[in-house]
Amino acid sequence: MKSNFIYPELGKNSHIRYFSSFLFILLFMIVIGGVMYIFSILITDSINPKIVDLEKLILKDSLVDLFLSHITNVFWILGIWISAKTIHKRSLISFITPYQKINWKRVFFGFIVFFGLLSISQIVDFILFPEDYKWNDFDTSRFIWLLVAAIFLVPIQTTSEELFFRGFLLQWIGKRIKQPILLATIVGLIFGSLHFGNPEMSNEALWVGIDYIFTGFIWTYITIRTNSAEFTIGAHAANNMFLCIFLTYENSSYQNIPSLFVLTNVDGMLSTIYSIITSTLLFIIVIHYHNKKSNIVK
Repeated sequence: MKSNFIYPELGKNSHIRYFSSFLFILLFMIVIGGVMYIFSILITDSINPKIVDLEKLILKDSLVDLFLSHITNVFWILGIWISAKTIHKRSLISFITPYQKINWKRVFFGFIVFFGLLSISQIVDFILFPEDYKWNDFDTSRFIWLLVAAIFLVPIQTTSEELFFRGFLLQWIGKRIKQPILLATIVGLIFGSLHFGNPEMSNEALWVGIDYIFTGFIWTYITIRTNSAEFTIGAHAANNMFLCIFLTYENSSYQNIPSLFVLTNVDGMLSTIYSIITSTLLFIIVIHYHNKKSNIVK
């Protein structure tokens, strides 16, 4: 019988255990992670006070902040891992796949496909609106450090979100909601709404909100249909790494970092249309790949 990712057979998975884990994960992410982030700012101030605003407890250098902000994501993953081991009595991998090992081919397939789709959509946008793009002020040293952050740290941030939303939360809500579309909608709404605090919301909040919610829905539905979070772990990493390396603009989560290009004009509606098209194509391609591989195994 095929193992089911949403309804894990191993471990202890009562509602009270999920609720206890939820509180424990928040403790690690918000409290301990937040304290450690503040501590890292204070250490940075002792090394280079010019890039720190102590009154606001923020870093003036966006590149340095990109590095240090991932401290909270490390503790987010740590909280999920400890919860899995001590409260649910199962492995962290069980929040990614129902099997003993991660299928890295699925992770890299999701990454490559979505990175390619993002590249195509951005090229199309550049052809249509070349005046909206300009080269960023290039600094070789800072760009190399940006690549280091994008390659080694951004996947930590995206994986922490996938573990929580498409892993822990999906399985918890899945104990009550059995209908796939409704389940994907609920998790997608939670995922999208928790991104409403992002700076991008200032660029036509309605359209950006629709973008977040639709992305959350379609990625969750992919997880349900493919019986693992492997494809979306890859796709989520591709999305954030692509933006980090290639694009920055005012009022974005990655604003003022030394990306290759600066967007001088952001159309919220058009960006959302691009996002819906790329996410839908990702769904079609991934489901086709998944079904093809499943038929071969049979």
